[in-house]
Amino acid sequence: MRDGIRPVLQRLATWRVVVLAVLATLLCLAVFEWRDARLGGLELLDVRQWYTPDQAATLFSALDRLDPRARAVYAWTEVTVDLIFPVAYGLLLALALLRLFGNDQPFYLLPIAGAVADVLENISIALLAATYGGASSSWTRVAAVFTLLKSVLILAALVATIYGTIRWLWVVRQRA
Repeated sequence: MRDGIRPVLQRLATWRVVVLAVLATLLCLAVFEWRDARLGGLELLDVRQWYTPDQAATLFSALDRLDPRARAVYAWTEVTVDLIFPVAYGLLLALALLRLFGNDQPFYLLPIAGAVADVLENISIALLAATYGGASSSWTRVAAVFTLLKSVLILAALVATIYGTIRWLWVVRQRA
């Protein structure tokens, strides 16, 4: 599988793609700021590390009390802007890791796997928010697993990026 991903990443490793991914990431972050303000600053599910069905139901009830359309806004942003975000940040981190480690180690798979988990989390949360009828749902456990998996994988990708950057700086320093 990684032999098929690496050539695709290598073709995408251009300044134009990097700039577009950075712009998409920044645009998504701006929309998330708007969403947070629109949804009253409530701690949404996808920013937590873990949550239970009762905690999700409590959030959805709070959104309903805030505004009859708040839950729909949350669900809608989960399947629009929050599907673009993992693609953008996943691509940026994957390209950085490919550049830092080359073909030696497939660390570039970490952010790709994290982005996939993020997309699955977003779809799950959107379904939960859209179908909430006042009671907790066991499907929340599936969404929570995707959330935890995303968090672990993205943290691992960030650690690998920091390690790779320090390693690269050390090599550059040794050559100087």
